[in-house]
Amino acid sequence: MASSKKNKAGFSVSFDSPVALILVILLVVMAVVERLVPSIAWLFVCPCRAGNAAAFNYAHVADYFRILLYPFGFSSWNQLTANLVFILLLFPKIESVFGKLFSSLLVLITVLFAGVICVCFSNSVIYGTSGIVCMLLILAIFISADKRQIPLSYILLAVIYFAREIVSIIDTNTIEVFCHFAGSLAGSLVGILSLSFGGKVR
Repeated sequence: MASSKKNKAGFSVSFDSPVALILVILLVVMAVVERLVPSIAWLFVCPCRAGNAAAFNYAHVADYFRILLYPFGFSSWNQLTANLVFILLLFPKIESVFGKLFSSLLVLITVLFAGVICVCFSNSVIYGTSGIVCMLLILAIFISADKRQIPLSYILLAVIYFAREIVSIIDTNTIEVFCHFAGSLAGSLVGILSLSFGGKVR
């Protein structure tokens, strides 16, 4: 439930989506910390499969944490801000439908699944929140379709997102994007199944 506080002028600021806002704040704070202390940036990159320079090391405890921490990594401020906008636009809707705890679980599933796919199959590392954004897009469109009405804004967001990812595939020629997409499919599938078996969309 959103909380708000009125000022003397009668206006109020509502804390409408706690999980989304906390996630965005953490992403921004960690991005600043990474720029101030570049030596810790490796913690926010998911390792890849054996045989590569950045391969997952089963003997290093830190590598297990990196499978979950990689969303805090980023390649540029443009990429980070673009993903932050997507999260702020889409997450409140998802959080209102699934609630705080379950929407947080969906993010965790997405991140973990993409990380495991990267460790097992990818020759390059992954980082960033692209998988989370894709999961939010899929669920937002599914929820709207369930109500027989898909907002044009969601369609445009999907076009912009997938166009950006296609360009990324062409430019980098890596499996990184597919790892993020696999994670988003896992997270969104859990969300869709929970709606299908747990009741109607609110």
